[in-house]
Amino acid sequence: MNMPLLLGVWAAILAAYLSVAIMRWNMGKQEDDHLHVLDSEQLISTQTAIAHKLDVLDRWKTGLLILTIVSGLALGALQVWRVWTESGTTPQFS
Repeated sequence: MNMPLLLGVWAAILAAYLSVAIMRWNMGKQEDDHLHVLDSEQLISTQTAIAHKLDVLDRWKTGLLILTIVSGLALGALQVWRVWTESGTTPQFS
């Protein structure tokens, strides 16, 4: 396995997660935490649209975070296995 290539792929996944997290943070600043029930239709529709966008970004952010963690752990395990097999020695227990 080509470790720099795998690290590059992992870095791309991490960059995608960070970009979605930043998008979610920016979109969250536009969110209105007050419930507009009796106000104009425009405020209600805007609030609903932003809430939907935030839900979608939350799903992407969660998925990318899980993918980032799992792939990072897999890369770490692969590197430990490579170092162990390349050392050529096994521990001797008496």
